[in-house]
Amino acid sequence: MEVKPSPKQKIFRALMIATATILLVTHPMQSAAQLSTASVNGVIRDQSGAVIPGATVILRNVDTAVAIDTKTNTTGTYGLFNITPGHYTIEVQSSGFSPKKDTTFTLEVSQVATFDFVLTVGSQSSEVTVSSSNAQIDTTTANLGTVITGRQVNDLPLNGRNFTQLLLLTPGVSGANPSQNAGGYTTAVALGSSFSFPAVNGQTNRSNYFLTDGMNNYGTFFSTYAVPPIIDAIQEFKIVSHTDDAEFGSVLGGVVNVVTKSGTNTLHGSAWEYARNAIFDARTYFLPPTAAKAQFHQNQFGGSIGGPVVVPKVYDGRNKTFFFGAYQGFRYLQTSNTPLRVPTAAQLSGDESSWPTQLYNPYTTKPDPAHPGQFIRDAFPGNQLGSFLDPRMVAYAQFVFPMAGPVFDGAGDNAIDTTPVTQEQNEFNVRIDHTFRNGDTAFFRYSFIDSNVNSSGGQPGLPNVTATPARNWGGSYVHVFSPTLVSQVQYARTTVQLNSTTRFDRSTSAIISQVGFSPSFVGQFTAVDGSLLPGPGIANFTGGSGENVNYNPGATNSYQISGSVTKVAGRNVIRLGGGYISAGYATLTSGAQLGFAAQQTGNTNPLDTVNAGDPLASFLINVPNYAEHFNRESNTRPGGVLSAFAQDTWKASDRLTLNLGVRYDVTFIPPFGTESTAGKQGGIETGDVNFNNGTYVLQKLSPPCNVTGVAPCIPGDGTLPANVVVDPRGKIAFNSYNNVGPRFGFAYRIGEKSALKGGFGIVYDNWAAVTQTSQNIGGGWPDVGQQLANNINQPNSGTTTPTVQSQNPFNDNGNSALPGPTPFNQVGFFYDPHLKDPYSEQWNLGAERQLDSSTTVEINYVGSVSKRLGMPGYYNTALLPGSGNPQSRALYPYIAPTYYSRSVGAANYNAFQFSLNRRFNNGLAYQVAYTWSKAMNVGGDDLFQNTTVPTDPYNPAAYGNYSVSGFDLTNILSVNAVYQIPVGRGQRLSTGSHVADYILGNWQFNNIFQAHSGLPFTPYISSDIANTGNLAQNEYEHANIVGNPNKITKRTSAEFFNTAAYVAPAGFTFGTASRNSLRSAGYWGLDSSIFRLFPVGGEREFEFRIEAFNLLNNVVLGQPNNDLNSGMSFGTVNTTANSSRVLQLALKYLF
Repeated sequence: MEVKPSPKQKIFRALMIATATILLVTHPMQSAAQLSTASVNGVIRDQSGAVIPGATVILRNVDTAVAIDTKTNTTGTYGLFNITPGHYTIEVQSSGFSPKKDTTFTLEVSQVATFDFVLTVGSQSSEVTVSSSNAQIDTTTANLGTVITGRQVNDLPLNGRNFTQLLLLTPGVSGANPSQNAGGYTTAVALGSSFSFPAVNGQTNRSNYFLTDGMNNYGTFFSTYAVPPIIDAIQEFKIVSHTDDAEFGSVLGGVVNVVTKSGTNTLHGSAWEYARNAIFDARTYFLPPTAAKAQFHQNQFGGSIGGPVVVPKVYDGRNKTFFFGAYQGFRYLQTSNTPLRVPTAAQLSGDESSWPTQLYNPYTTKPDPAHPGQFIRDAFPGNQLGSFLDPRMVAYAQFVFPMAGPVFDGAGDNAIDTTPVTQEQNEFNVRIDHTFRNGDTAFFRYSFIDSNVNSSGGQPGLPNVTATPARNWGGSYVHVFSPTLVSQVQYARTTVQLNSTTRFDRSTSAIISQVGFSPSFVGQFTAVDGSLLPGPGIANFTGGSGENVNYNPGATNSYQISGSVTKVAGRNVIRLGGGYISAGYATLTSGAQLGFAAQQTGNTNPLDTVNAGDPLASFLINVPNYAEHFNRESNTRPGGVLSAFAQDTWKASDRLTLNLGVRYDVTFIPPFGTESTAGKQGGIETGDVNFNNGTYVLQKLSPPCNVTGVAPCIPGDGTLPANVVVDPRGKIAFNSYNNVGPRFGFAYRIGEKSALKGGFGIVYDNWAAVTQTSQNIGGGWPDVGQQLANNINQPNSGTTTPTVQSQNPFNDNGNSALPGPTPFNQVGFFYDPHLKDPYSEQWNLGAERQLDSSTTVEINYVGSVSKRLGMPGYYNTALLPGSGNPQSRALYPYIAPTYYSRSVGAANYNAFQFSLNRRFNNGLAYQVAYTWSKAMNVGGDDLFQNTTVPTDPYNPAAYGNYSVSGFDLTNILSVNAVYQIPVGRGQRLSTGSHVADYILGNWQFNNIFQAHSGLPFTPYISSDIANTGNLAQNEYEHANIVGNPNKITKRTSAEFFNTAAYVAPAGFTFGTASRNSLRSAGYWGLDSSIFRLFPVGGEREFEFRIEAFNLLNNVVLGQPNNDLNSGMSFGTVNTTANSSRVLQLALKYLF
């Protein structure tokens, strides 16, 4: 489905495309901005307005004394490029004129600063000094983005000192993160920290890209950073989006670029210790009054140092060679009081009388003569399981679960898991910068982190150990050919491992034998010798994931090589460049899992939402609903993203700058499997369902099973089943080669303090989930490395009673699993071989005004239409609702419903954005960011649509599924401020007493206030009422709306919305409630800190800090239960969207 823009949007887009096309055809392609550096340009004139060719322009770094110079060309234009952000002065000299110098100013990351000078006739000795008044507003580009300065990074309160929290201070950034947008994993994050994974300007959370010093620092499997930068090593950062600069691209959302500190001519550094303890924290809102708070200790400590590289009597690097290094350690220990819901002794004896509704016996299922295509069952009298209780499952439960005690909360919890959670992190960062005599510059940086977490695997006695080592390193070299020609080359390397083991702390061999699990289900693993006990997976009960081993030595494994050339030609700044970033993946995973649902012991009448069944009863009578066995040695072949761009920054007049560019990106999707994995489970011999033509596509032909007797193999004599083909290319995916994106922007300077700016561009998403999508097919037929069975033991016209038990859920011979006769009965995570890279047409129009020497204000209208978005979900379900076997009504009746990704999603975003920014001056800095927006999309909100799925996968926008996105927040406000009390020596105020000044002065207050609208969610019913066969993602069935859900006296945790407004849909129909038609509670919170400074001479001082997160201990209720099938729990809330108040103490030494 394609989102249609409004008439106004059509006119705006048409004008932008037409203008860009004409200019691109008639004008050279060029550019001026840099990813991690800044640039300066301008025009030099005399008092008559005539340009001055050959004038010398000198830019000098105040902290390092490094100077770079250039000369104006015949049009009086100059340009300085690839400048490290920092504090500078600029001076202009020309024979016959008095030199002119601009006092110290700041250049920020990705800034394009314009300094025009008018020289007066005079002697070279009579220098004129001015103070720039227009350097703060951007009069060159139309980029959207906010620079977060080093002072903000270091001084604003950050829980866990993770910089991503500060991304939310930028207009257009939503902190909402639906479900699996983070890939189900996170990179090395400090436990308890406020890690943010935002959506930027209406694009999904996975559509952002992370750079450090302009170089790739992107976790390709995580869609976030690979190695987190240390706070005290950050100079500043910026998130750029909706850019008219073609150098930025490959994602639809934002490019986050962190610039690390470099050394200066003097030795500077810091040392710190941040500490948290449970005794300082408030109780959580839903913690029972009689329950004790979990105890924990957290320490974050480290140091940094930077300066010139000096080796006495050997090398003096002042004014040319500098270093900066930082180390940080993190230690976390939390005792756990995790509530568990486990089976009681009575339940384990078969007495289910405590279950409040009637249970039904699936072994008595038979066709309903009164309703053809439906079934009926006999009830369990008194909810007593009797002879149907399976003693093997009782023994299984007694081994896995702790003994039940009295119920102690409203959720039915009756046990406690006291397994402590510990984390140890060590990270360091080192950077070297050097300036050569000819003006060339180079730097190298190495960043490292090791993170180790020990926690519970979901049950007492089931520990999980996770190690996440990550590395990011690289360098850059800038060569100055002439004052008008500069080149840059970069190389970077990024690696992340994610290794996790979950094993019981006692032997499982006896219970595996007692339960009777087949060796092919719980054994024969590559990653571990012996067997792994599967998790029971009982819905609404604490079950854990069972035993599993996941080694991901190549969760991220990439290198980057890139370069650019910048040329000043007349009034044009020409920039050409490109690069390649590789993407690869390697993993070894082993484990098994069971799942038990309610419907196996519920009434088969789909309209009976009361007697829906009990998952525990299904477990005890041994009727599983789900099973999975995975044993995969997965690797991908080389892949990556190739990019090229051309950009022209054309100073059409002294006031008007046009930016014209084009970018080309192509994703080489990493083909799954390598030749070295042939014959191994999870290797190259796998396939993918192509629902475009109903075929199953193999990458590589396997030998016959009657020859090898071991999977992967083709059943029988090797004859391929009908509709199975082999791709002669040896891979599944087809790459997209038409990703050409034009860019156009303008900036018009009005006076000296205002600018009008606008831009249009087409950008492509080359990264979101690309590696995860490519490896999802691993272990599929004719392999058995990934076996997954959904919706088993569901009655149908062929088999009405259960035929599958937990011991051997795939019904193989029990010793050596071989593939089934056809690939079309398996369930997997397949994708369209012709997946396209998503793209977005983006535009913005705004104005910026400088209010005083420190303060600017900016407003923008921001819009976009995005197409070809990835839409995973359950596919090949029935084409229409109806009675009878839904498989007979499927698109391809011979193919079982399965997960399938397609490029059919679409989105639309419109926003008004406002920002007010005061740089630090006279002890005060602040930023205000406000966004009023609406983000619409089709179908689901996250990678695998675990939160919302299309009602009808064949018409994703129908039935109210074109609606606000899961990350849509109508109103977003953030305010941050840093304020130093202006009392004391050198300050505006003084008492006249050194003692009083010392006591009253040296205080600093820092605050972050954030507020936003509630998160959208969908009222649904977890039943396949429409009878489409979608029992894997039955959130597709929305509830019927029959009243006003917002008609409620007061929203409470007991009833957040009017639950009477929803009922179950009629049989064989879809519900009428729209997707994401409800919202949770709005959010607001205040984080504050107080610093007390203790100067000890010179630039040395101690800082004592008290930081409070959620200072006012405001309670924001979380998302309500939105499943109509959950009975009395429907509409209730048992979580909070924020944490209770947390205090952190810190001591810091700066020199």
